[in-house]
Amino acid sequence: MKRIYWACSGLIGFLVIGALVYGSLSAVPASGVDTMEANFSTQSLAAHATDGAAQYREKLAAAAAIADERNPLRSYVPTPGVAGRLALDNIYAKGLAATPQSATLALDLLRSGRLSPDEKISMAVILYGLYNRENTTGANQDIALELKILASDSNKQIAHNAAVAYAGLEYMPGTEIVLKQALKSGALESESYFRALAHLVTSAPPEKQKEFLAEIRTASNRLASDILADALNTGKEFNAASFLRSSEDMAELLRATEPEFSTSVGLYGLTDALRYRTWIRASATIESQKTGRSVDDIILARLSEQGTDARKVVAYLSSPEAVHLLASAKPDSPVQQLAVIAESYAGQHPNNGHVKEIAQEIRARMNTPPPVIPKPVFTMPVGPVPGPQPILQAPGTVPGQHP
Repeated sequence: MKRIYWACSGLIGFLVIGALVYGSLSAVPASGVDTMEANFSTQSLAAHATDGAAQYREKLAAAAAIADERNPLRSYVPTPGVAGRLALDNIYAKGLAATPQSATLALDLLRSGRLSPDEKISMAVILYGLYNRENTTGANQDIALELKILASDSNKQIAHNAAVAYAGLEYMPGTEIVLKQALKSGALESESYFRALAHLVTSAPPEKQKEFLAEIRTASNRLASDILADALNTGKEFNAASFLRSSEDMAELLRATEPEFSTSVGLYGLTDALRYRTWIRASATIESQKTGRSVDDIILARLSEQGTDARKVVAYLSSPEAVHLLASAKPDSPVQQLAVIAESYAGQHPNNGHVKEIAQEIRARMNTPPPVIPKPVFTMPVGPVPGPQPILQAPGTVPGQHP
């Protein structure tokens, strides 16, 4: 906000100066020489523009200096144990500007030898937050080096945070070695390793992308599959979307990791729903690239297959990607039939209020919703009341006695 304030102040000042110059030019007699007037106005505006730009830069520098003076790392005093870790976590949570001073202060603290193991756990996260592609700190290389060193620390928590942070910067030659060493030492568990490896796919060179994806596919790791499916669905090249769309390893990974809901039919997990809608769209995108069929047609065909869990239908129809399908659904269309399945599931589980709300939202999105499913009505049985039934006795027993 301070930078925006100073920027606006500089701009307003420049406009005021421009208005004054315009007023002085208006006062020049009409008999003045045209060329002289043009030269005067050009030179004056250029001079004032230069002054305005200089003032703007000075104010930006002043704002940056104030921010640096208030940098929380400047006043941080190393504190052993959990107290120090919590203090650094608090600094990170409040936001630390990625400036040269922030990087210098963080690196100096780490290299001073005064930080406790608990503080180093948090410092790894702070360093990760200061790294960016624009290298606004001017210290990207130093940050990466320190995280790589910390990733081999004998303290498992330090090594864990540092290895994950190092892999999260972007791919660098040998990043996978750092991860494998952390996995081997026990600093990383399997899930954390594959999560980091999946993120590396998006920034690695083509030959490494294939290598990492093949390893993930062999392990059929569901978490990594979720991450890559989401990257594919973005359609962005910085997420390696085109590579993932055309990769047979990715197709096999998705086939092996289809999300499933709880075995308790009445439970509708929101996380399961999110994972499924991401998975089915990524799977359909790959098939669309191969066959030329539309993604929507492929998804509708899969959801309409006999035996499909109704919760999967609910999950996709309630997604943002299905809004246009619902709005344009015609009577007796596949979309309408799926909407009926969603409403039937909600009706079968009346105690699940959340599913009921989702079904209502699906119906509200449809310009032509299906007929409302009638609620079952309980009717009293009619006819004569049956009399008491005789008690059957075992052969060879006297009535009234137990065998």
